[in-house]
Amino acid sequence: MSAEEQARARRFVQVHDQHSFTAAHGVLRLLLGAMLGAPPRSFVFAANANGKPRLDPTRDVAFNMSHSGGIVLIGLARNLDIGVDVEALRTVHERDRIVARYFHPDEAADFARVHPAETQGAFFRCWSRKEAVVKALGVGMSLDLHRYRVTCTPGDVPQVLALEGETAPEQSWSLIDLNLGSGHVGAVAARRRQLHFVQGNFDPALAPG
Repeated sequence: MSAEEQARARRFVQVHDQHSFTAAHGVLRLLLGAMLGAPPRSFVFAANANGKPRLDPTRDVAFNMSHSGGIVLIGLARNLDIGVDVEALRTVHERDRIVARYFHPDEAADFARVHPAETQGAFFRCWSRKEAVVKALGVGMSLDLHRYRVTCTPGDVPQVLALEGETAPEQSWSLIDLNLGSGHVGAVAARRRQLHFVQGNFDPALAPG
């Protein structure tokens, strides 16, 4: 990692947070190196006006990262902005307040109809889809989460159903649920209807060098 990344890692109070940050950024550099055929240490990162990290603009690769509950999720794409999110399933005591405050009104209505046994999974599935979309847009929290809508009901095909400023986003966006094993949900989003998508696991211990 760069000196700046190492300094950021040391600022975390908890050791496991330091390790998580180091693993995420180290693996990102290894993957970018393999994808672009360049030394992992050579990459210089910047950020857009809303703080989304990116590579030097001369590179044609975009990336996005998320981590939760021991899983680090990294998305890479060529000539396309991408957003990814992973969420560990866990108890959220203020779930109903979060739904009312942050979900699109139609999402909240869909969630109210979910069977109680499925509410935890539906909540985090909806949240991961929404996070992936806003991260693909690269606008941070300048776009309120209740101003766009994704499918939330269990069994629904992942879709962007409404997005402020866009007509028929379901025809221009790809939204894909990720299989991350029991205990986690995740999603990837991109503004491209036909998306060639490959998912895999990465073990840093097996990386060359």
